[in-house]
Amino acid sequence: MFPCRRKIHAFLLYFLIVYILLFSFSGITRATEFLPTFVEVLVSCGNGITEVSNDEVCDPGEDPDVPQDIGTTTCQSYNDVFGNPYTQGALLCLLDCTGFDSSVCYTCGNSYKEQPEGCDGSDFGGKTCTTLGFSGGTLACTSDCMINTTNCIASESEGGPSSGGGDTRGGASGASSGFIPGSETEIVTKVILKGKAYPNVDVHILVDGVVVGIVRTDAKADFYFESDEISSGINSFGFWAMDADNLKSTLLTLTFRVTSGAVSTISGIYISPTINIDKNSVKQGEAIRMFGQTVPETEVHVHIHSEEEFIEQTSSHPTGSWELIFNTTPLSEEFHTAKALFQVASTDGNIIKSGFSRSVSFHVGKIGATAPCPEADLNHDNRVNLTDFSILLFHWGTADTCADQNQNGTVDLIDFSIMMYYWSG
Repeated sequence: MFPCRRKIHAFLLYFLIVYILLFSFSGITRATEFLPTFVEVLVSCGNGITEVSNDEVCDPGEDPDVPQDIGTTTCQSYNDVFGNPYTQGALLCLLDCTGFDSSVCYTCGNSYKEQPEGCDGSDFGGKTCTTLGFSGGTLACTSDCMINTTNCIASESEGGPSSGGGDTRGGASGASSGFIPGSETEIVTKVILKGKAYPNVDVHILVDGVVVGIVRTDAKADFYFESDEISSGINSFGFWAMDADNLKSTLLTLTFRVTSGAVSTISGIYISPTINIDKNSVKQGEAIRMFGQTVPETEVHVHIHSEEEFIEQTSSHPTGSWELIFNTTPLSEEFHTAKALFQVASTDGNIIKSGFSRSVSFHVGKIGATAPCPEADLNHDNRVNLTDFSILLFHWGTADTCADQNQNGTVDLIDFSIMMYYWSG
């Protein structure tokens, strides 16, 4: 009897080892196919880790505590218009993890004005003393590629000039007002931030990963922040907010050059909507409710990914809340993701769009059926261990309703994977 029992235990141990070897190397994506529907399937892009197995080139991160992952790649890995490597700037990761964004890389001193620069050599990007509010004169470019208006002639109105530039990720735009016309005195270095989030919430503002301020939005979701404690030069800004339902936005990041002795204004900072769903699994044809918060009275576009992409439109209420009831009939029986953005027409007729929200996952199909023996406890002793595993093996390949955890008609590896998830020993 005892030798036979040892053989059974050896077989069970062998089976467990084979399972571990099979699933340890098959990847996270394959493993999630076997999980029950009440396990949330996380979208990897945005978690701050570059996952090559999921075809990610880099990862922009999403949470304020999760910085982007660009590995060892830097601006020096990319070339300017002359074919020479950039020497300065901050390399970013595209929000969909498919590549790098070198739009704010630059080389000060190559006589070509790149986006973060105010000027470079004699290249002022079309700016002159006149376009900056002076009556005449000649602009000069400093050694660190900032515009010097000392030689400009003040206009009668003594109006202030503007120069500089910034990254437009997330819809943001920037300008810097520097020297006061007719004066050799520079004003203090100051940064002004303007944007939209959700009504009556706190917007968290970070510089290089450190919180520098928390500001409250008004009923229209507008926020305003200014500081004279942010150092000049290239800075990486981050913005996020928590809506009234405690759903956190994605982290909006942008890189901007703060001009020394000037007021640098970044406007058009649009935090993406929040999004959630009322269920993680539905039968095909059943409706699923998607909801969240955004800027009041704007269009919300929800992108639902399947074999073809479905783009559904709804509108946010005056409170900023929005919802969409989507019929899943056209979706195939598999996992799907959904994400949202808002858009609104500006006063000049242009369309303003936010970036995308985080993605939420849901499953369409039969995997959501409830098993008679929930959570793989096949003998109902409130534990999942070798006893339950033995019962599962006994019914292997059959249609036993208790062991068939996902109710697909066969006791197989999917049910075994579910048991491993609930394993208590």
